[in-house]
Amino acid sequence: MAEFAGSSHFNWLEEESIKAITIVGICKNAGKTTLLNHLISLRKKGTWGVFSTGIDGEETDFLFRIPKPPVILDKDFIFCCDTSTLDEFGCQIVVLSKLPFSVDRPLWLAKTLIPLQTEITGPSTVKEQIQTLKLIQNYGAEKVLIDGSIDRKSIAQSEYIDAVIMVIGANFGTLDEITDEVNRLKILNSIPQCTMVTPNSPEYKFLLDSEEICLYEEGHWKPSGLVSLLSNIKPLRQIISKATEAIYIPGAITDMLYQDIKYILSQSGAQLIVRHPDCLKIRLKRLEFFYNLHHPTALIPYRIRTWALNSMGLGFSNIEAEEFRAHLRAQFPDLNFIDVMELGYE
Repeated sequence: MAEFAGSSHFNWLEEESIKAITIVGICKNAGKTTLLNHLISLRKKGTWGVFSTGIDGEETDFLFRIPKPPVILDKDFIFCCDTSTLDEFGCQIVVLSKLPFSVDRPLWLAKTLIPLQTEITGPSTVKEQIQTLKLIQNYGAEKVLIDGSIDRKSIAQSEYIDAVIMVIGANFGTLDEITDEVNRLKILNSIPQCTMVTPNSPEYKFLLDSEEICLYEEGHWKPSGLVSLLSNIKPLRQIISKATEAIYIPGAITDMLYQDIKYILSQSGAQLIVRHPDCLKIRLKRLEFFYNLHHPTALIPYRIRTWALNSMGLGFSNIEAEEFRAHLRAQFPDLNFIDVMELGYE
């Protein structure tokens, strides 16, 4: 097991069960790469892995054309890169393998022989990201850090992620908008894992793989034939009976569908199970009411373990940054925010 130094915010990294960690942000340029570099610096022994669901460590941001920090890797880090990175570092790295699914855009796994500053990258689909994670682990990585995003096209919402670090960026919007978003995320993070099925059971895999709304009746799960709630509220009402104990909805529940699903759950008394808490695309006030009334559960919980903030947003002055930091820490003292701009390396 690796030895850890640095912030007590990341003591949970020492837990042996924590093998895959993803860093996500609520907006672009939230400070994920800076935080990733801090996590990399905490490793003292052993082999770790790192990859991205996009591209990280590039010199400038593609959209805003602002400088970005490189990814700083120590020796014995397995990372995902493109062919140009292989050419750049040559004998400073060991090429482990080419990702078998990267055809149009060849991607490689390599291991550092000396400390390097580099770009990292990775595949764009969840299936390929999961394959990449497993390959890195098969090459001996004790921990794998993933610079990701929180959506259904990212590994962050998969069952293979053991911990999430959420970065709150000042670029998201106004202080009020950011406060509402953090409150919303807190509620989503408190949604418990469903206890009706266990992660290793056939029923769990059946629900996880299902694209259809499923109903639990008389001790069995059955598909409804309905892929989503959109345009299917009336058919769903017709097939729900007093025997329906639970409803599994794999897709999004939006503000537009909020009243309909609230009515269905209230009338049937059924337990709502979502695939991941982020499937609840409901604004804060409605979400608070919905959460307290229906107590939803999730196949895959959020698993946010540390909350970070980036007070230096684009166009923010130092005074505004200080206000941003102070406001969030005052509003959410229980989250014990760390500011990515205050992180030091030991």
